[in-house]
Amino acid sequence: MQNNFMIGQISDTHFVDKKHKLFDKYDTYKRFIDAIETCNQLMKTPDFYIISGDLIHDNEIFYKDFFELCNKFKRPIYPMMGNHDKRKALRSFVKSDLIDENGYLNYTISSYPLEIICLDTAIENVIEGTLSESTLDWLEKKLLNNTNKPTIIFMHHPPIEIGSLLFDHIKCNNGKEFISLISKYKNVKEVIFGHVHCSFSEIINGVEFSSCPSASIQYPIGAKSDKNLELDTTGFIKLINYNDGTISKENIKIKN
Repeated sequence: MQNNFMIGQISDTHFVDKKHKLFDKYDTYKRFIDAIETCNQLMKTPDFYIISGDLIHDNEIFYKDFFELCNKFKRPIYPMMGNHDKRKALRSFVKSDLIDENGYLNYTISSYPLEIICLDTAIENVIEGTLSESTLDWLEKKLLNNTNKPTIIFMHHPPIEIGSLLFDHIKCNNGKEFISLISKYKNVKEVIFGHVHCSFSEIINGVEFSSCPSASIQYPIGAKSDKNLELDTTGFIKLINYNDGTISKENIKIKN
């Protein structure tokens, strides 16, 4: 088992096809192509990519083009559910081992010295998120099975408030229960989420909670209203490096 590896994380692509633009303004089709090209031009290629939710924007017909473009990545991809995704449609595009017995996209990536757990927090057609009772049970079983292995958890909705008037009311609504659960397992090192379209980091009970910025558009964390907002069209990917027990992270700007 290798001691050093890299995860590439891409989040909130909000992909639409060539005929559309996000909010009739943003070309997320081209931006996703730019993201793939940026990934493929990195000096060191990640071992795999996690695409942590809001793959497409609301319309399931976009999945076909999205996953066809995903074939251009040089490494495997692991999709996750976001609140703008459609679970039934998405399940038809992913491998069966990424779907749990209750139909949620809950899965682990276990062939590395760092255990990687990906959680489905989406309530379909609802903006806020939750961890279902079956998902919390599934998570605890996974944590019990690997108490001595350092673990990182990916989820779409943040389980905590980040100080954003735009996003704090649409976070994972049972985040306190989640934090109470993982706090029993000292091997959980990091929780990384998407959804918030900005950079954020906070340490709680020795665990770092951080966000992956959007690959498409960023919202200002201090915005007081969503009216007449000027959004930053810079997109990012996140690189998570594991090096002999040490985790480091950096956000890489997507090239236009």
